[in-house]
Amino acid sequence: MVRYIAIFNKVRKIGIGEGSMNERSLARIYTLMAAFFWGTSFVVIRWGLLYLPAAEFLFLRFLIATVIMLVIIIVSGRFWEFYKLLCNSSIVFAALLNALGYVLQFLGQQFTIATNASLLINTSAVFVAIFAHFILDEKLTKLRGMAILISLLGTVLLITNLSFSSLMTQYFLGDMLCLLAGLIWSLYIVYTKKITNLHADDLSLLTVWFFYTTIFSLPLIIFQGFKSPSINGWLAILYTSFLCTIIPFLLWFNGLKILEAVTSSIYFLMEVLISAILELMIFGLSLSLVKIIGALMMCLGMILTDISYKST
Repeated sequence: MVRYIAIFNKVRKIGIGEGSMNERSLARIYTLMAAFFWGTSFVVIRWGLLYLPAAEFLFLRFLIATVIMLVIIIVSGRFWEFYKLLCNSSIVFAALLNALGYVLQFLGQQFTIATNASLLINTSAVFVAIFAHFILDEKLTKLRGMAILISLLGTVLLITNLSFSSLMTQYFLGDMLCLLAGLIWSLYIVYTKKITNLHADDLSLLTVWFFYTTIFSLPLIIFQGFKSPSINGWLAILYTSFLCTIIPFLLWFNGLKILEAVTSSIYFLMEVLISAILELMIFGLSLSLVKIIGALMMCLGMILTDISYKST
């Protein structure tokens, strides 16, 4: 893992300056890779919740991620940086938002399917555009607004297949929790963009976030209880700890240093496509022509969003 981080940092230095074409291309790749891994998490969480209570799943996922990151921090001589960031108010606030978003997602996914969850959580793109307009001065231009609208309409087509009644049936509670998670995460994305200006050590910062998410999720176990995980439960925990936490957070945070908050959030709509494909393969959900059109609209929205920032 330490070797991977070293290679990652060398690759990140490719480019001819901040905001250069090479750096922006790498940022896109990082963000899309993060979206891919996070897209798989919705289905893995749905599967893992068959074997684990939501609070326990969330706690163990981030506990393991925190332990792994702490080992890397200590071995690489970054522990002092980690310690200093523990009391940074902006970072702690962002960590609280991240933890709350995850709590709402895990609770919500107990009552709804993975693709519904991914759709509603990724409506954060709309909230990010609004918050970023006021907090980050990322102006909501006509082209940008159109791109966001196209992406969201495509997402709705992909999930609903033009049958909106499915969102208001037995999944209503889970859907509302996931929608609220999307709202919370939109604030998290915007505040994280501000935090990138602190030039804090990446690994130390992520470790602080994982640490606080672990701490904030612990009290929920009191209400839901704790049971010994089965083999399937541990597989879900380990997969999400490494491939849906450590790796994608590292990729996303470095991408966010170059990309705008709105662009990053639009790219996350790819999570919906990945989640839908996996549910098609694993749980037998259908992928109609309407859903394929929706996926293409999502991609078009991402391209237009990126273009809108080049033209300003």
